[in-house]
Amino acid sequence: MNDRRPTPQPIAAPPHGRLPDRAFTDEFRRLHAHVLDWIEPYYDRDHLVRAGDWALALDPTASEPVVIAVLAHDMERSVPGGPVLDKRRTPWDDPEYNRRHCERSAVVVAAWLRGQGASERFVEATRVPILEHEFGGTAEGDLAQAADSLSWLDVNAPLAGAWVERGECDAGKAHAKLRWMLERIRLPEARRIAEPLYAAAATELDARVARARKRLPHTP
Repeated sequence: MNDRRPTPQPIAAPPHGRLPDRAFTDEFRRLHAHVLDWIEPYYDRDHLVRAGDWALALDPTASEPVVIAVLAHDMERSVPGGPVLDKRRTPWDDPEYNRRHCERSAVVVAAWLRGQGASERFVEATRVPILEHEFGGTAEGDLAQAADSLSWLDVNAPLAGAWVERGECDAGKAHAKLRWMLERIRLPEARRIAEPLYAAAATELDARVARARKRLPHTP
């Protein structure tokens, strides 16, 4: 008797901004359209949209509140007065900064959802994945964290080189950001997907820093 199970297919890079072919509630479809409108003017909109893509690629059955939470997980940064990370001095995994960022985002997103008429059940279910999107913890938090990291390495990795060029941090700190995006991932499959993205980003960062150094004036 052959009881071998089929080999799981590797997760491919998801299509941009498309929901999977599955049933969604009317509440979700309404909120999904509204959240895309809300994040449209946000400076890091592409990262948020791609995080939503990666969440559904990793788990096509992810709950509707988790999908909305991932799409809006950084939106506290669109509201003035939030915590600010010093790229030169503050570690990327600084617990205090990340706690304040996550807690404020959970509050901002909950208030926005209530303003859109979301049910309290839906609002409450977005809280944990937003609170845990930096360090993970629960299954939903781990999914949000993995989607955040994959999206950052997928679309935001060039920022690391830009920070160095603008003098916002040195090359070592920029590389530390890339490593943090990889090494914090708790889901094994997501970590596997992230490894080549990280390698490509690190190589490009080195090349960009080298090009920038060549442009510096030579001193005798």
